[in-house]
Amino acid sequence: MKRRTVLQELGAALACLVLSVGCSNKDAAPSDPGAAAGSSARAGAAAPPPTQIKLTVGHDLWIGYSGVFLANELELFKKAGLSVELKPFSNPGDTLAALASGQLDVGLTTLQNLAVLNGNSETDVVAIALVDSSNGADAVVAREGIATLADLKGKTVALTLGEVNHMLFLFGLEKSGIGPGDVKITSMSADDAGAAFVAGKVDAAVTWEPWITKATKHGGHVIFTSASMPDTITNSVVVQRSKLASGSEAYGKFISAIDQGVRTLRSEPEKAYPIIGKYLNASPEDVKGMLSGDKIYDLADNKQLFGTADKAGPVYASLKSVVDFTVQSKLVKKAPAPESLLDPRLVR
Repeated sequence: MKRRTVLQELGAALACLVLSVGCSNKDAAPSDPGAAAGSSARAGAAAPPPTQIKLTVGHDLWIGYSGVFLANELELFKKAGLSVELKPFSNPGDTLAALASGQLDVGLTTLQNLAVLNGNSETDVVAIALVDSSNGADAVVAREGIATLADLKGKTVALTLGEVNHMLFLFGLEKSGIGPGDVKITSMSADDAGAAFVAGKVDAAVTWEPWITKATKHGGHVIFTSASMPDTITNSVVVQRSKLASGSEAYGKFISAIDQGVRTLRSEPEKAYPIIGKYLNASPEDVKGMLSGDKIYDLADNKQLFGTADKAGPVYASLKSVVDFTVQSKLVKKAPAPESLLDPRLVR
């Protein structure tokens, strides 16, 4: 009953927000630095700096955003003509509220959160690209003596109500044959849940990297992971559809820069690991281990996942399963159409 109340209030709050976000300086196109330099040299003046399109991007601290972190740190956004400000949030769902209220131009969040937002409020927020899919990087960690999810009966579990780690936990409980009422759930962010487990305050936590690695280093062990529901916990780049036409140049450059970041990760992993670790407060070795449980997508992967106008790609079926789960779990008031949550024009 508590879960439905929290989500309904969130949906109502989001519905009341004015969807007014747009790309800053969207009419300003990046100049050609070479041409500007040549002209200035002939005129005997210093070359003016190229115009940068400003984007404020909300994200949580998640291994799946490695391509974004690399694009920022290696100045790939800047080279693309973008001035990107990364704003961290505790939960992926928090970025949606900030996006809807005009604080952000872009949000990085899960498709599950996107479905919950659209299922509880009137909004035009859509996913324009996919960033990654968790296949083990989200998990339930438990203390010694708890070997399976069924062993959690009567135990205290920390998770975030209504977030993707809640969906993972409910999915696992269903497979284990016990219900949510059989465990004591305490709601907190996935980061706080991991910290609470490490501090010994809860019996188990539903969290993500880097907290899974930290938990296992402090006596915990993994009893269930997102590998049991592959290609379901997927993160995406979300924007307001009403701003998509006017901001297509900036959004396209943003996606392209992330693609370059992913290619750097694949071609120069030893260079990439320390950079990613800087954002996640993790060692290069830990980053390498975290990435083994996550599928990072580049632009070619996106083209395959979205498919074509004539033949839709697999992301539509994955999103339908997510929407179905939110309905069955009473996380939404209505079931949004999966195709209404995706806008593939820039990827295609």
